[in-house]
Amino acid sequence: MYKTIIWDWNGTMLDDLELSLESVNFLLEERALPLLSIERYKDIFGFPVKDYYVKAGFDFTKEPFEVPAKQYVKLYAAKASDLKLFPDVIDVLSFFKENNYRQIVLSAMKDDNLKLMIGNANITHYFDGIFGIKDNYAREKVSLGKQVVETLGLNPSECVMIGDTLHDAEVAEQCGFDCILYSGGHVSKQRLKTTGLRIIERLSDVKQIISTHHTSS
Repeated sequence: MYKTIIWDWNGTMLDDLELSLESVNFLLEERALPLLSIERYKDIFGFPVKDYYVKAGFDFTKEPFEVPAKQYVKLYAAKASDLKLFPDVIDVLSFFKENNYRQIVLSAMKDDNLKLMIGNANITHYFDGIFGIKDNYAREKVSLGKQVVETLGLNPSECVMIGDTLHDAEVAEQCGFDCILYSGGHVSKQRLKTTGLRIIERLSDVKQIISTHHTSS
């Protein structure tokens, strides 16, 4: 049975799709490149972020990836305090805490920024661990996931990951977790379906899915 729920942050608990799109479009416009529609964004977004930038039109023979990556972080940070959690988040986190599940955040956001944002959202107390990466380049989080398993002594077969990207599915597979994907984030439902994993349209649906798994295990 599941004992640990591993949450992604951006696009799963934090509703930041519009800000992410606005920030990347600002950078594209500055370089006289075509802007992304929300549909196009959800069709190409992924990890490592550098690959998604190439699909968006950036040319890294003309400038290093680190230039737009740093600009993006500044643009995003300037408006990050206006971001909200998805409506179901507090209810779902409370439910799992009351039912004695361990909850962890595993994110490709820089660790100190991640902890600051979660603190500002007043939800730090729901988590037994908050883990982000060491820089702003969002390359991957598989290695971080494996590190967390080791650090916390997790049994992967007792863990379920909840995320919104194909990379979350990859992390779960590489680390031995089950995985549920949320279609309200950064990746289109059609792309998520290619994983063959369970897809939810509302976060509140995970309460029943995980509780039922608990009962049937």
